[in-house]
Amino acid sequence: ISPINLEPQCENLEAPCDTATPFRTLTGHCNNLRSPNLGQSLTTFARLLPAVYDDGISKPRSIAISGNPLPNPRTISSLIHPDISNLHTRYSLMVMQYAQFLDHDLTMTPIHKGFHESIPSCRSCDSPRTVHPECNPFPVPPRDHYYPELNVTSGERLCFPFMRSLPGQQTLGPREQINQNTAFLDASQVYGENGCVGKGLRGFSGRLNSTIHPIRGKELLPQTPIHPECKSPSGYCFAAGDGRASEQPGLTVIHTIFMREHNRIVEGLRGVNPHWNGDQLYEHARRIVIAQNQHITYNEFLPRILSWNAVNLYGLKLLPQGYYKDYNPTCNPAIVTEFAAAAFRIGHSLLRPHIPRLSPQHQPIDPPILLRDGFFKMDIFTQQAGLIDEIARGLVATPMETLDQFITGEVTNHLFEDRRIPFSGIDLVALNIQRARDHGIPSYNNYRALCNLKRAQTWEDLGREIPPEVISRLKRIYNSVDDIDLFPGGMSERPLQGGLVGPTFACIIAIQFRQARKCDRFWYENDDPTTKFTEAQLAELRKTTLSRIICENLDIQGDMQRAALDLPSNFLNPRVPCSSMQQIDLSAWRENVVQGCHIGGKHVDVGDSAFPSPCTSCICTNEGPQCASLRITDCAQLAREWPRDVILRDDVCSAQCGLVLQNGGPQGRQLPINLRGQNSQRVSRSRVVQQQTSVPISFQGFQFPDLTQFIG
Repeated sequence: ISPINLEPQCENLEAPCDTATPFRTLTGHCNNLRSPNLGQSLTTFARLLPAVYDDGISKPRSIAISGNPLPNPRTISSLIHPDISNLHTRYSLMVMQYAQFLDHDLTMTPIHKGFHESIPSCRSCDSPRTVHPECNPFPVPPRDHYYPELNVTSGERLCFPFMRSLPGQQTLGPREQINQNTAFLDASQVYGENGCVGKGLRGFSGRLNSTIHPIRGKELLPQTPIHPECKSPSGYCFAAGDGRASEQPGLTVIHTIFMREHNRIVEGLRGVNPHWNGDQLYEHARRIVIAQNQHITYNEFLPRILSWNAVNLYGLKLLPQGYYKDYNPTCNPAIVTEFAAAAFRIGHSLLRPHIPRLSPQHQPIDPPILLRDGFFKMDIFTQQAGLIDEIARGLVATPMETLDQFITGEVTNHLFEDRRIPFSGIDLVALNIQRARDHGIPSYNNYRALCNLKRAQTWEDLGREIPPEVISRLKRIYNSVDDIDLFPGGMSERPLQGGLVGPTFACIIAIQFRQARKCDRFWYENDDPTTKFTEAQLAELRKTTLSRIICENLDIQGDMQRAALDLPSNFLNPRVPCSSMQQIDLSAWRENVVQGCHIGGKHVDVGDSAFPSPCTSCICTNEGPQCASLRITDCAQLAREWPRDVILRDDVCSAQCGLVLQNGGPQGRQLPINLRGQNSQRVSRSRVVQQQTSVPISFQGFQFPDLTQFIG
């Protein structure tokens, strides 16, 4: 089934691409002009390594190297990922929150659903037979520290519910899963991943829909009574570009802040361009918010997760000025399944059991929100004024948990728990392990080899990356080093110096974000004349910080540290008044409504072009003249149309035709023919490339660097 048939009313994916627009489609369609559906929403994940299914095609990985069953995911969770608190001394809980927000921009793996969007319950151990063939529950292991092995009421075996991901491959071969989101960093969690979602979120005159706060304060996200996972007593949850915006209060807060930021920018743009209509305001504000997201991710978030060494080695460092010139239309932006189902689930280790709340004076407000009481329960936001502010201040001022193998019991025992039903929660870590097996992801040792670490032959070979006490725990569960699942293996590594993750997860995360920049035609630093920001606009966008965006969109601005991902510190990261932080000046987006431009001493109307010099062509736009150098294929023709001295004074002309003209003028006509020959050869070569329909995941000869030298 193609995405076109799934939702025919949302998008016309058959229409030719509009090559002249600076705005992305919501689906990511036409980002790549050669292969328009690369990176599009509702296409399959890519893979770093071939799938390993038990039957080679579809059956989840469940057999160890020895032929025995792999260990129960819950057993691994309990032994390798116990609830031991180890607070980070430098980073705030906002790192966790931004990581989740960013993940929901890039990945959403749909599972099988029942009628009317219902989610079938796979909790009973025989649910593959009685509920849905794609249920794949796993039993509570004997002597579990929290869950009973049997249901005390019915006496039946107790299982953890698990529904397999939806398959989406369109060719014969192993099962491939679907990414419901676009692969691009395009703020789809704010705007939606298709036209239907996008239209439902749009308000009037360029703004995003919102709810007026029933008590006082700035707007909240729009509410919906038909959210399939909502647990609010009122029946209402919030709607945003991603369906998980109501999952927990911290996530709802960051979604609310970015919805407010869009509307704030719309009003700012309306001030500088009062003649713009709602569509222009919406698209330009969306384009700015996407650029801000990209800038924060690469400037503030990735260096802390990966370390500056990894950021530099993988080509993720942003430019301080000028344009990025490495866009590559032959690269595949698709999210790899290893990133979605394992490596970028690192944020689960950063969670605290409570969502903290702070007053404008940065004093704790009791009670904090216990995670298990906040899952999909959104009424607190409409019943109290100022809660968005309190949680936002709490997230930036509270230390996160250290990224290690230890994970809070709030998500390993109480995830999505119904307080009225004992033991109704699920284990997020066991879910991660089961999900990777569901996707046929090979074991951890294979990714060590891929990422230039030494493939372990013995348990001792893990010693450089994994501490000895963790190796001894892994040995108690797994029979062989080749059985270790990717998530527990990657989470057990010592972090890189200056980063949070170990070398294997750093490699998978860094290669994914390398593609996200290199394969995105609309990347905010790109120099493509159609899609680029002006240099003045780019200079403004580079002022973006997460702190400033949070500050701008609180009810009471007050003060905040400049680096929201670092804890406030009197010396290194002091709190400063929000008003003192650099602000984006939207006058860089003012459209020149004076009709026409001066080009080469002549007045030119908007839409017309002129030649200020023989080898430069300019078109007059509302933003002013946009000029490009011309490729000359016939120097003799040029010499007939322009005086010789004018041609030689033009650097672009003299570089191409200077030699011919100095050697006796246009008589040297053999050279232009040769130039034309070169040009036609280049055209035919590019046409061959365009005939390719799908681009395999490859990294254009990029060698994965060895990051183990940077282990702390």
